[in-house]
Amino acid sequence: MGFKTIALFGATGQVGGHILHALLDCKKQSFHVVQIVSPSDKDAAYQTSHTELKVLDLFALEENELCAVLRGVDVVISALNGQGLEAQPNIQDAAASAGVKRFYPSEYGMHHIYRKPGDSQGYIHPLWNVKDVFNEKALHHPAIKKGQMTYTLIGCGDFYDQEREKVWCPWTQTDVEKYTLYIVNRPDAEADFTNLRDFGNFVVETLCAPETSENATLNVVSDHISYNEIAALLEKYFQRPVERKVISENEMHDFVANPSTIPRELSAESAFPADFWLLAKAFQGQGRFWRPRGQVHNHLFPGFETTTFEKYFQQRLE
Repeated sequence: MGFKTIALFGATGQVGGHILHALLDCKKQSFHVVQIVSPSDKDAAYQTSHTELKVLDLFALEENELCAVLRGVDVVISALNGQGLEAQPNIQDAAASAGVKRFYPSEYGMHHIYRKPGDSQGYIHPLWNVKDVFNEKALHHPAIKKGQMTYTLIGCGDFYDQEREKVWCPWTQTDVEKYTLYIVNRPDAEADFTNLRDFGNFVVETLCAPETSENATLNVVSDHISYNEIAALLEKYFQRPVERKVISENEMHDFVANPSTIPRELSAESAFPADFWLLAKAFQGQGRFWRPRGQVHNHLFPGFETTTFEKYFQQRLE
């Protein structure tokens, strides 16, 4: 079984864009990529001789119309986020009707349960919960239950090279005199991180090995490292001071309970709400933001290479 034609939803986004370029740069085989983008994103679409552009309003389209677009497609990859996720069940329905062989839900993360002090219940942030809701729908789809469609769900560590995120990924900035790392709890706690380019390449590796990735939940990690170690690498390679601003765990709980008190610098120019950032960093500082060895699957794909923080910094200096 081989995959040739891939329909990619969300190709103009941060994650989808890296998947698209990894598909086009693949050395193992050639893919034909059908980019399906919304009318508002059509000008941002990247086109080559190996891509086909379909501009569709997913919320105004009938299932039979989308089914016609997906006929002849081997794999549907969803890189949708936010409101776009609401269209994913309809996309999968149309894909099943069109005879699509494989479906990739929009996962691409790591979910955690938040535990408040003195509270025996656990809580999940809405951004993680919505992914769980749509993952559950995708993996319990009738076509998957009947064996008519397979799935591949891919998780990862914290995307560490998001250039748009000046607080989340301060080391991506080049116009600063010093680096400021905002850390929750323990700076020496190690966490899983994933490079966006590595992620796109990993997705393509799973397409090139369809038997290995069939009906599988896989995770890709580029580095397992602490903020203290990241700071040391920053000082080594960029010769700039690194300031560690540590938020205590008690402060984090207070901020989450009262979001209006969260300092503005923690949410400035970010695509994510500040309480989400705080929780993700808190889980890192608690030593919880990593997967055990059996749940990381880099090794399943021979030749797959990862970009550690050190390698990333070295590349930045080339």
